[in-house]
Amino acid sequence: MMQHDSHVLFTGTSGSRHHGRPGLSHNQTVSTGKDSVRIVPLGGTGNVTKNMFVYEYRYDGKLRDILIVDCGIGFPEPEMYGVDLIIPDIRYLEGKKDKIRGLVFTHGHDDHIGGIPYHFGKLGGMPMYATKLTAAFANLKLKEVGVKDRVRTVSYDDKVIAGPFRISFIRLTHSVPDTAHLVIETPVGIIYHGSDFKFDFTPLDGKLPEINKINHWGRRGILVMLTDCLGSERAGMTASEQVVGTTLEKELTHARGKFLFTTQSSNISRIQLAIELAFKFNRQVAFVGRSIDQNVEAAKQIGYMHFPAESIIRDRDLRRIPPHKQFLIVAGSQGQPYSAMTRIANDSHRFIRVREGDTVVFSADPIPGNEVNVNSLIEELYRRGARVSYSDIMEDLHVSGHGSQGDLMLLLSALGPRYVFPIGGTYRHLMQYKRISQELGFDPQRILVPEEGEVLEFRHGTRPRIAEHIELENVMVDGLGIGDVGTTVLRDRQTIAKEGIVVVVVPMEQSSGRVTAEPDIISRGFVYLKDSGEIIDGAKAVVARSIRLKKGKIVDWAFVRKRIEDNLASYLNKKTGRSPLIVPVIIEV
Repeated sequence: MMQHDSHVLFTGTSGSRHHGRPGLSHNQTVSTGKDSVRIVPLGGTGNVTKNMFVYEYRYDGKLRDILIVDCGIGFPEPEMYGVDLIIPDIRYLEGKKDKIRGLVFTHGHDDHIGGIPYHFGKLGGMPMYATKLTAAFANLKLKEVGVKDRVRTVSYDDKVIAGPFRISFIRLTHSVPDTAHLVIETPVGIIYHGSDFKFDFTPLDGKLPEINKINHWGRRGILVMLTDCLGSERAGMTASEQVVGTTLEKELTHARGKFLFTTQSSNISRIQLAIELAFKFNRQVAFVGRSIDQNVEAAKQIGYMHFPAESIIRDRDLRRIPPHKQFLIVAGSQGQPYSAMTRIANDSHRFIRVREGDTVVFSADPIPGNEVNVNSLIEELYRRGARVSYSDIMEDLHVSGHGSQGDLMLLLSALGPRYVFPIGGTYRHLMQYKRISQELGFDPQRILVPEEGEVLEFRHGTRPRIAEHIELENVMVDGLGIGDVGTTVLRDRQTIAKEGIVVVVVPMEQSSGRVTAEPDIISRGFVYLKDSGEIIDGAKAVVARSIRLKKGKIVDWAFVRKRIEDNLASYLNKKTGRSPLIVPVIIEV
């Protein structure tokens, strides 16, 4: 069996700097026949967000080493009342911390890095790696929660060695700079991890996708390519970021009052473009919202943004600037509750009011699941008198960071992998990817579409197989609570939202355990008490019968509560056709 070291970082193509023991030589990655590598998707397959992939090396069936790629967040569905975000379910990794050799991030979007503050402690403090901007964004999140460990910065010429895994980096373009695809050399073959990308040959930052590296690895031979497939329904190539500048300039030409610009806070290149256009039109720039402030500051510190500090004003100082001189770059393009954009739209921001003649530009499309929030935001802004521009009514205010069919097929052709595993899309995107790749001549039997929870295993010289099924659940974050909102709590919230709540208050004498008066009924979101006297009187009678189980003292209150719930639920449903949440409360007097 091979001997595996932990974490060695090779820089460039000559020389090395070591963190630990010497690395594996190239001939040590040859399969012995007992080696296998498993891909365990904990998020990012069959859904767009919550990306997290686990790569396992096994020898003779025994788990030896783990490499993790990304640890992102997901966004709650509209019916997930009160839930702030969703993080990957990492129960599969319990008891395996000593096997984790490292975590590598592909790019700086929250659905790829946002889960790390919640999971870092549980994962055992493993080394983390990312390109410069991605590391800066991830470190901001770690710092916020008091984690002292930091993501190590790598360049595109570095190699990271984590046990038997040798990771190389390829620059790709996306809607955030410093996006990387990963080439993972393993004992059973080379894996290409191609998360979110497009081929932009005129990027705003001038840093082109590294086609030469893609061709190089294609010639080496790729066992399996994981690939972004979110844009598989769009024909052609995804447009360059440059087109956004042309459209934004036209919007500024017609703007009379304040100009509010919102995009994803991590889209640093587009924010830089907006700043330059604001200066061109003699407007002063203000950053509005915590995520914008933090990301811009982090990007500026490492040289990814450039503007004179004196040209930026604080939102509290806007009152001394005429509206037609203001250019506000605002966080909250996805309509997040309590974001700066949402507070402005609801007229509850401390310093900013939208009025007749102002212009609001959305330079971002809703992430799937956020459509309702974004549409509500646009409605409110219209009601305030703003002129609102967004993708549904105007082209080229936003271009996707995800490759269309042309981009996807270009990557497939350049790499020529033996197997393809489309990721980062819903099931319909996976199926569409399968169709267009077949049209290119790719064997449909070599396109792998595992269901959620299915673990793929690769061995040298054999077809991949489903080695295991694991149970995955949504881990919901609500305020300070992580994972304490489960299906039962969520179901109760959904019931309250749809049917209302009925609280039954039963007064009990503390010393004797006897009921001292008739029960009281409190209704919220179910029926209006003043207009529903007959129903409420009937409900009180049902409760009274439910607690008349025996003479004298009531001992088993748990049984009584359940009896109240069942009997009252049956009565109320019969009378109203509704099924509110029923909460019996015993008050000791």
